[in-house]
Amino acid sequence: MGGSLTVGLVTVAAIMAVVVWFDRRCLAGLAQTSDRNLRHFDRNTWALIIVLSFPIGPMLYLRYAKGPGRYS
Repeated sequence: MGGSLTVGLVTVAAIMAVVVWFDRRCLAGLAQTSDRNLRHFDRNTWALIIVLSFPIGPMLYLRYAKGPGRYS
């Protein structure tokens, strides 16, 4: 029984590490994006969306704040 608890804790730790990594990458991208390249909301609002609504927030940021035309 102790083995399954260990596996569960390791799994939770791995998932949390991915969550923190993804949020951090999105926040770093937000910090490097100029204000004129952000769409729909300002920098502070996007930061709150990224942090408070995982996993949807980072995906919304990548899709709508920078958008599909960010490479053109």
